[in-house]
Amino acid sequence: MIKSSRWYWRWGVLALVMVLVAGLMTFVLWPGEKTPPQLASAATKSLRAWRGVTYAGTTVNGNGAIIGFRLTVARDGTAYGTLSRDSGAYAELAVSPKRTLLRGNDQWWFEHEPGSAEALANTWVADPPQGVIGLAELSRMTPTALADALSDKDTDGPSGRPSTWRQSGATSVNGRPAKVLTDGTLRFVVSASPPYQPLSVGLPGSAVSRGAATPEPAPDASDARTAVFRSGPQDGAARPAGHVQSAGHVPAAAGEPAPAPALSSAVSEPDKAQVQSTTENVRRVDASNEQAEPLGQRVAAQTAVAVQLSTSFCSTPSCPATVNVTNQGTAPANGTVIVTVAGQTPLSSPVSVPPGGNRTLTATATNTAPPGQTIQVNWSAVFYEASVMGDDPALVKRLMGRGFKLNEPLGDQRANDSKGKPVLQLLDAMTADIGSRTSPEVRKSRLSNVGKTVANLKQQGAFEPFYDLAVNSNNLRVSGESGIAELAAKTAQLSVSDRRTLQYASELASAGNKIVWGNTYKPEGSTDGYKADLQNLTGKQTIQRKAVSGGTDAVVKAFAAAINELSGTGVVPPGFEKVAWIDIDPNASTVLAGSDRHALAKELKKLKLDKYCNGAGGPAFDAAVFTTYPPGPDGTPQRTNSVFTCNELLSSAIDPHKYIQDEMVWKANNDPVWYSDNYISDGRRQSIHTTENGVALPKLAKDNENHWISKDKLPSAPGAKLSPAKSVGPGSVGDRKRSSLLNKIADHRKTSVDLTNAERKFQKNKSVVNGRTRDKALQHYRKELGVTPNNSSIPERLGESAARYHVIPEEFPGAQWIPLPKTPNGADRFDQLYRLKDGTLLIVEAKAPSSDLGWRQGKGRQKNKMVQQMTREYVETIIEAMKERATKSPRDRELAHDLEEALKDQGKLRYVLVKAKDGGSSYAGATLQEGVLY
Repeated sequence: MIKSSRWYWRWGVLALVMVLVAGLMTFVLWPGEKTPPQLASAATKSLRAWRGVTYAGTTVNGNGAIIGFRLTVARDGTAYGTLSRDSGAYAELAVSPKRTLLRGNDQWWFEHEPGSAEALANTWVADPPQGVIGLAELSRMTPTALADALSDKDTDGPSGRPSTWRQSGATSVNGRPAKVLTDGTLRFVVSASPPYQPLSVGLPGSAVSRGAATPEPAPDASDARTAVFRSGPQDGAARPAGHVQSAGHVPAAAGEPAPAPALSSAVSEPDKAQVQSTTENVRRVDASNEQAEPLGQRVAAQTAVAVQLSTSFCSTPSCPATVNVTNQGTAPANGTVIVTVAGQTPLSSPVSVPPGGNRTLTATATNTAPPGQTIQVNWSAVFYEASVMGDDPALVKRLMGRGFKLNEPLGDQRANDSKGKPVLQLLDAMTADIGSRTSPEVRKSRLSNVGKTVANLKQQGAFEPFYDLAVNSNNLRVSGESGIAELAAKTAQLSVSDRRTLQYASELASAGNKIVWGNTYKPEGSTDGYKADLQNLTGKQTIQRKAVSGGTDAVVKAFAAAINELSGTGVVPPGFEKVAWIDIDPNASTVLAGSDRHALAKELKKLKLDKYCNGAGGPAFDAAVFTTYPPGPDGTPQRTNSVFTCNELLSSAIDPHKYIQDEMVWKANNDPVWYSDNYISDGRRQSIHTTENGVALPKLAKDNENHWISKDKLPSAPGAKLSPAKSVGPGSVGDRKRSSLLNKIADHRKTSVDLTNAERKFQKNKSVVNGRTRDKALQHYRKELGVTPNNSSIPERLGESAARYHVIPEEFPGAQWIPLPKTPNGADRFDQLYRLKDGTLLIVEAKAPSSDLGWRQGKGRQKNKMVQQMTREYVETIIEAMKERATKSPRDRELAHDLEEALKDQGKLRYVLVKAKDGGSSYAGATLQEGVLY
């Protein structure tokens, strides 16, 4: 037994030795986890061997606009991809060894050349200025160039300085664990396990912007002409004669640094097929567009023509005028001379004038003065070039009638004063109330200030959002002539913060909000005025918004400045919510730029921003919004608005579920881009499976102020009980005229839905194909509906028209239409009301094909419940709302009384649902159901 025990003992010692040797070998072969500098070095070394780089990210152009890009760059510098802005603007970019080609849609050119947007749309332009591309020199970011940019602080890089890389967090890219590295300025996401690959990069600026000399990176072996971080022409080549730097590239306002060339992007190595496809695309574009001209030659500049009109006192039946047209330019002037006076167009004649030449024409108008009276009339003449001003002579005549001299520069603008159709449409929208009764003094002041405003917007690169605000939505509110003068002064010098606020204002306005930007808000009936970055009159919010491109200290200072402004006098109207909004550039040097909501909440508490929550007068803000660009699942930066209240900043609670749900409800009301990405117009979720920060999207309903709230906030009254649906086919429409009208409305609905779907698809995947589909849908929409905003009112009109012109006359013969008073936002009222032959009142709920019955907060005795359309509780709620308007609307008082009495008398009030069928471009009839009220 003793011998056997020794044998076991010896084997035990041997096993222990073997374990120790294996452990030592493991330590030698696997020295442990790589340090951040080692990870950065391994990743940049891997990057240098790539066959190219595929980028998917964001950057900031010279105007402060956020540019999204999807771009593949081969080792030799050949590049092909797309650029986009949230407004729907997009462009294709093709970079060859010889030149750069760009093709943008009309909205792309709205920022840079609005006067020539239609002429430039969907055509290739050669060697556009860097300000137009937006990516600047980064369009040539080859693997070696990118590695050089990242290794500037790496011991393996050309600088030779000690590495300062440290790990700032962990993430996951396409399901692959990764580490987030930073040196305090650059951000670098690297896979956490071998092989160590770059997954995402954040470059806040060139070496120049960081105070160092411009680096000359080593070129890739296959291309000695690669250039990066260079502010001059591509590859250092001289620009061709006639090149112009596009308007709109202006410095930031004093105290606000201009954004440096930079990017924040997911990066990956393209496979061989992708590189080959990039090269073939560029070769195809280059070969098929050999005659593409530089932008300076393509801009549809207005011909330098002077128009002089001569008239005299007239007492005869016919009154003559002489028009002299002089061509002061170097190119032939071909167009049409139009003369207007007193609602007449006595001359509309084609004319051609050679350089330096002139033509004289005579116009004769009818004398419209009453017998024995003398009246003053305004003659106006213009040299109309359809190729520049667009194909809308009626628009030109309207502006002439108001006094615009369209052959003269706007404001103080002298160079490239091209007045394309969008420019004329904006002039038209801003002077729509100028008429025959407008005094000469007001007319002169208005035309001058509007001209200055439009000229400023073109020069400042801010034409696009203001056009959307004033033309496409008509929701900009201006306080009289003083407000117009304020707009002219405001637009003369816009900061990046101003442009971002203007873009947000256009988004709010497109969603139906009435807003005040660039002028003082003067409430009706009040002598007080309130001036802020933005006033949302519909949402009752005052917003101070600051753009930040620097470090964390700059974020803190910007927040303090916004709070200080919100606390000033004459800023926040009574009853308005105070919103401090900090818009952090995706390329900003602060670590907050790429933070998600969870990381941002932790950092904000560390920065002690909650100190603004404990003032003597209560919290200094109601909502603090931070725009950041955390990486999405594939590493692509995603614009994210995180909303914080004092309750959250002061709370030590670990579970943020409630705050996140409150944030999503806030964004449903105040972030139109987010809302359209996640909800349908009537408040239904696009997907019940969507989550944000781990919390499911809430179901939405309307409160008594017509704002979205969580449907689960209050208990729900019983839902609607409906009779079986009865189909009412299109063949029973009463007459051909009504049938034609219903078909037209159905076609308009399809046009609207097609555009909405195309825009949604483009936002999710900004590919060339999706961009072209979206543009085609937009062009068709504009042809059919002009500048009418594309919102839910267009589909809703089909349901309303199906009820009024088909179903009700067919199913309830002799029903008498009862007009209902309008409400400011269309809420708190029934869709339609009729009186039947027996005196019964008939309420109609009209729905478009894809709409469902909505929920809202009740009023009166139902105020603590959510009520659904087509129920008694909903009827009581709307009657209560009509009573509330009774003091200002006697008609509401009368109708509320009649409805209330009918509801008491069983059977004297009926409630039906008419829902139009989806027949595409043709009217397909509707269904009819009746709700149970008793």
